[in-house]
Amino acid sequence: MNIRHFFAHALLGAALAFSGCTKTKSSEADILEFWVNGVQYERSGTSFVKFFPKLLENDWGAFPATPVAPSRVEITPRASIAPPITEARNFEQGATDTITAEDGSMQTFTVTAQRNPYLD
Repeated sequence: MNIRHFFAHALLGAALAFSGCTKTKSSEADILEFWVNGVQYERSGTSFVKFFPKLLENDWGAFPATPVAPSRVEITPRASIAPPITEARNFEQGATDTITAEDGSMQTFTVTAQRNPYLD
């Protein structure tokens, strides 16, 4: 075997070995934290909810004006979110977010801001 054949076989063997090593794509599609107007929403299964008390007569404190964009959303690494977090939405009526994992699997979450009509 001459030197050219040796290198050709070595390269072919390396290419075949490398092609057999496929990285498994992540199936994680989760929202870890959800914030609107600097207020963190509480998680319950596939929902995030924040109850806003009336602080004074007709004063709802940090209740999100509608529509408003989230101030911070943390999702699992290598996943994507739709709609984009820069999009303003109405959280009082419940907004839906879909997280798509690296492998294409999806998980849907609902985020809701609710007014508690009683003074704290």
